[in-house]
Amino acid sequence: MNRIDLTLIFVSSIIVAMVLGWAAHWVFNRLNHAPHDPEFGDDEDPLLLAQTAQQSAEAELARIQTEYASEYNQLKAEFDATMDGLGTARQKSEALQAEIDQLRAGD
Repeated sequence: MNRIDLTLIFVSSIIVAMVLGWAAHWVFNRLNHAPHDPEFGDDEDPLLLAQTAQQSAEAELARIQTEYASEYNQLKAEFDATMDGLGTARQKSEALQAEIDQLRAGD
């Protein structure tokens, strides 16, 4: 038996040992472990859970929309009040400018 034959036998025996070890491990796990628990309980229907989640999401969306609509209306009212104040200030400014011009023209 030469060196190449010995190397091939040694490598082959290591590969066979790995395959047998993996197979034994797989069989051991299959025999000794309980099956995986289902994601949902026996009394829980996935469709019912999805519908409940959808309803809660829709309720949250409605709440957020109401909140933003209220905030928008408040900001719009503040903007309108600001614009009215600005218009009043502009009219007063123009009246004062006209009065200043009259006083300058009178001198």
